[in-house]
Amino acid sequence: MTNSIFSEKFNKIYADIKETHLYKKNSGIQVVNKFSNQIDKLISSEVNLNYKNKGIALLALGGYGRRELCIQSDIDILILYEKSKLNEAKEIAEKILYKLWDTGLEVGNSLRTIDDCLELASSQDSTILTSLLDIRAIAGDSILQTKLQNDINKKLLPNISQNFIREKIEERSKRQAKYGTAMYLIEPNIKEGKGCLRDIHSIFWILKAFHSQIEINKFLGAGFLNKTELGTINDSLNFLLTIRNNLHINKKHEIDIIDFDSQKKAAEFFNMTDEGFLTKETLFMKEVHATINKVSELTDKIIRDTLNKKIFISKRIQNIDDFFIIHRGKLRAINPRELNAQNILKAFEYSALHGAEISDDLLNELKRVKTSKFSVTDIKILYSNFVEILKKGKNIFKILSDLNKTDILSFLINEFKVIKNLPLADPSHIYTVDIHSILLIKEFEKLIDGTYKKEFPLESSIALKLKRKEIFFLTCLLHDIGKGYGNRHAERGALISKTICDRFNCEDDLPETVEFLVREHLLMSNYSQKRDLDDVQLIKEFKNKIGSQEKLQYLFILTFCDLRSVAPDVWSNWKGNLLSLLFKKANSLFVKPKYEQKNLNVKNSKKSEIFNKIDETKFKRIAGNSYSTYFNTYNTEELKYQIEILINQTSNISLKVKYSQKDNVDQITIWSKKPDVGFTEICGKLSSANINIYSGRITVLKKSLALYTFEVNRFGKSTFSDRGIWNMIQNDLESEGFQFNEDKNLRNTSAVIPGIEIKTKIKIDNNSSKNFTVIEFSSADKPGLLFEISSNLKKLGLTVGLVKISTRRGSVEDSFYVKKMDGKKLLQKNDINLVKESLKTILL
Repeated sequence: MTNSIFSEKFNKIYADIKETHLYKKNSGIQVVNKFSNQIDKLISSEVNLNYKNKGIALLALGGYGRRELCIQSDIDILILYEKSKLNEAKEIAEKILYKLWDTGLEVGNSLRTIDDCLELASSQDSTILTSLLDIRAIAGDSILQTKLQNDINKKLLPNISQNFIREKIEERSKRQAKYGTAMYLIEPNIKEGKGCLRDIHSIFWILKAFHSQIEINKFLGAGFLNKTELGTINDSLNFLLTIRNNLHINKKHEIDIIDFDSQKKAAEFFNMTDEGFLTKETLFMKEVHATINKVSELTDKIIRDTLNKKIFISKRIQNIDDFFIIHRGKLRAINPRELNAQNILKAFEYSALHGAEISDDLLNELKRVKTSKFSVTDIKILYSNFVEILKKGKNIFKILSDLNKTDILSFLINEFKVIKNLPLADPSHIYTVDIHSILLIKEFEKLIDGTYKKEFPLESSIALKLKRKEIFFLTCLLHDIGKGYGNRHAERGALISKTICDRFNCEDDLPETVEFLVREHLLMSNYSQKRDLDDVQLIKEFKNKIGSQEKLQYLFILTFCDLRSVAPDVWSNWKGNLLSLLFKKANSLFVKPKYEQKNLNVKNSKKSEIFNKIDETKFKRIAGNSYSTYFNTYNTEELKYQIEILINQTSNISLKVKYSQKDNVDQITIWSKKPDVGFTEICGKLSSANINIYSGRITVLKKSLALYTFEVNRFGKSTFSDRGIWNMIQNDLESEGFQFNEDKNLRNTSAVIPGIEIKTKIKIDNNSSKNFTVIEFSSADKPGLLFEISSNLKKLGLTVGLVKISTRRGSVEDSFYVKKMDGKKLLQKNDINLVKESLKTILL
């Protein structure tokens, strides 16, 4: 047939497959099987080969060979020939390939003999062997195809299977490293991501290599996969293939990332609807995470089992107690069917303690627990044993992770099932809520086992001081439990956690302490990142909210672990140092209230230390006599450094930069004697140089003199040594008639992650500071935003005293401490509304 007729037939096939998917006439597996079969028929009708033809066979490879041809997938074809048939094979290749290319399909092709295939598969990387493991006949000499298959089984796989399996395991590790980053956890790659299609393929590639058998049906009864697990794989494959086809149709090309737009369309395709505050997209992704977690666990199991078969494992039986043993490296029960409330949790405790995976038969019995009926007495025993494990405090991360995987954690804490596999369309959260909650405990264990001793000495020492670790473990587990139940998750979670602790019959004040910590688990983060930590009244207010030194210690470590478990790029040394500074200041009020309260302020006695080597008269001549506020704002070393710069200043603008290794930021000190160069102008100039500002503080000593200090970096790195940038900035600020011209391109460039809806919130607070009105806002981030805000506030007649900036993966949370020109706070309702409306024009 002509190329046009061939393409016309293909287009009809494509339209039919697309309709079959969109109208849900078949399952995901049936759709890809049907598409593969239709392409088989189309190719066969063109090449005029039948299975009686000798010496040439047309074979499908890869996804096409597995009959998993998705709607925009490419196809791989092998033309297998005997040496005497080379010319005929070339003619067939030329005849079919050009027609396939004309349809718009991406076609991978190869022309080889059996010897070619075996040589390439054994001498190169595993790619060629992998494709051959999925071969399937399309047309031609069936005997030739069978001979290749037999040679792979008998001549090739027995010799290279161990290396092949090792390569597949290494490939999987590399995939997980690449596709396990923040972006791919929020927007999974349905083909390459952990627990996705490539993991399912890997299961069968590894098993084929292990058994030296391409045909799956010949080894599935060998004990590696039971019927339930095969059913899980089949259901997962069906779901993932349906998603992939939906992606291909919506994007009109081969794409495998479930981006936010695709999540919405997929949720609609699966007829999902919002449930309360949970959107259909969230519910869809909850199902995706549940599926890929199951597949990932099964892949891990197959890898463990094949490795255990290949290496020597002691057959000696190690008795653990009267019920459990370790045999062949696995924890086993003498009689798994006699599991009861007394020993269910011991299985997980022993597994973690001895580093022995739970055997399949025991694990299957454990999974049945969630559907079992227990007496009231048995339930009490389970609860009591669970709390006792937490009290022991050993291997808690491993135990809770395993309990979560088997759903026994949700059985013990029924409310936990709501947050199991629950994703959040939030710029800072890349893990599902259940995983995030358990990861806090992993961070805590690093504090107490010495892993973080050098990097975080204060946090490590305080973590070791926590007397009742069961309080901390329960708080970690429950701190975000409210996210499954609507807004104000901390308040909701506090009530839920109190109910759970009461159900566990926890002793003494544990329920009340856990309730408090869950309710206030955002408090230290908010205060440290948004508030003026040099405000004595604020520190006292914070201390009074906490109530006791013990609660402060719990909350400090909880906040540390929480920040470090959200996403790898959310934590920063800057945030960590603010957190530890708040802890130290509040803790000092518990330790020595009167003495330390005095020392929260810089006293006049410090003057002698500061002016020991600095000319006080010269400083006063430049700065004036009203500098008590300035002295109360900075510590002694900072004051010495800043005053040295000031008294040696030779121009209207002096700019110095130093790098803080501890905070991993550049610290900028700017003294300005120019009335037309203030906070707004400096922010604008820094913005134009792509300098990212973490915090800024303004101290006005007199009308013609102001100090500006900033903590910054550029593209996440220090620019301390790049004198060219800083000289340019200083020269521009010093130049006559300097005016920052905003880059219009910057204004329209969003830094937000596409698809995530970041709600804009504006709050004006007159209670958090004695001298300032605090303007707080959260919104999507964009370059130049700080300049736009400060410029806007300046136009409204407000002066900025302090700025605290917190950026989180495309979002920003800023706090501006402002006054009116007369030095008073913003108190009038009309003025407050004017500021809010003005900010909305920038943020919305």
